[in-house]
Amino acid sequence: MSAPNPGRQSPEPEQQSNAQAGSTSTNTNDQGGGVDKGSEQNSDDTKSGLASNPTHILQENAEKSTSKK
Repeated sequence: MSAPNPGRQSPEPEQQSNAQAGSTSTNTNDQGGGVDKGSEQNSDDTKSGLASNPTHILQENAEKSTSKK
């Protein structure tokens, strides 16, 4: 079978399978890749447990070594 035009040719619309016809979902959130319903709440819970201004792991050691005794 040779195509009249070069390149890939699609079958006629009435001969296309469902996969070729493009029966895709118009709502992207229905595709199963969206975020979970409770993920925002979980994120907020994690953030609430964090220190607002954490100290550096070497800060205490630096203060000891630079303080005058």
